[in-house]
Amino acid sequence: MNVDKKFLKSLGVVKLLNEELKIVYGFLDEMANLHPKRTGLPVVIWFGEVGGQHGPRIKVSNNKGKMTANDSFVVSVSKNPTVLTPKMVKLKPSEVEEVLDWVKLNYEDLMLMWKMFETGDEDPTEVILNLKKI
Repeated sequence: MNVDKKFLKSLGVVKLLNEELKIVYGFLDEMANLHPKRTGLPVVIWFGEVGGQHGPRIKVSNNKGKMTANDSFVVSVSKNPTVLTPKMVKLKPSEVEEVLDWVKLNYEDLMLMWKMFETGDEDPTEVILNLKKI
């Protein structure tokens, strides 16, 4: 079903969704846990501010359905993403490939979110709504 975003905005639905996303995903100016319902992946993706000289990246939970910061691995956000911490991966190779495919599919939006987290200038909620499922 295709829904006109301008129509939803006129009804205030986008604002309501933005507020719900803030509740579900936490304070989006600091980080976002992207759950399987949002990504289509079997695992939770963490996306947020890491600071330092690190480039755009995500953390991928090794535990299906929940984020465990100390049991995760890192993937670069690029047109050709790679696993940056391969020794930390506990998922099946096919599941890791799904994560890499999801990053490729959402590269433009993930980069936009990265810039928003880096500058703190904008709310990435609408970008999260644009993410495509794998």
